[in-house]
Amino acid sequence: MTVLLDGFAVPPRTESDHAGGLADPATALILRDLTEKVVDYESTNPDPTGTTPTEQDFAKVRLEISGPDGVRLGVTNGAGRMLYKQDNGSFLAYFGEEITLDDGNVIRAGGLVDDSRLTAGEWASFPAVVVDGPLRGAIGYRTFRPLQKETHDTYESAIVLYRPSLP
Repeated sequence: MTVLLDGFAVPPRTESDHAGGLADPATALILRDLTEKVVDYESTNPDPTGTTPTEQDFAKVRLEISGPDGVRLGVTNGAGRMLYKQDNGSFLAYFGEEITLDDGNVIRAGGLVDDSRLTAGEWASFPAVVVDGPLRGAIGYRTFRPLQKETHDTYESAIVLYRPSLP
């Protein structure tokens, strides 16, 4: 188990020979300046702006992903669940999603998000792993933020993943 954890979940040390393996562009997927548009949205909260959250909120969303040139790259299917209200009054949520890219890579991403900060337009970021496709085993992160605070129907995002060599 430790070898798997060290080999996949823990980034290699910069001075390690395994970091040198990242010099091959085929070991990485770097997608920046993406646009994600909501194509389907269901929520227990009727307010789509996110400005009136409750601890019972649960939402499912489907988004289409396009590159900087407007060409479709895939889809995101995700869900968000409010976990609890923090001492400062904001809500902590868990977002989980599966990103299916048209190139065959399937990415599972998820993590904790301060919903108030996201609603205000700040970036949210959490870990991501390629679970199927040409880069299976690649690890990294996914980040996103709403482009319009009022509607939350379009997001700017990035996905950065790499597959380290095994120790």
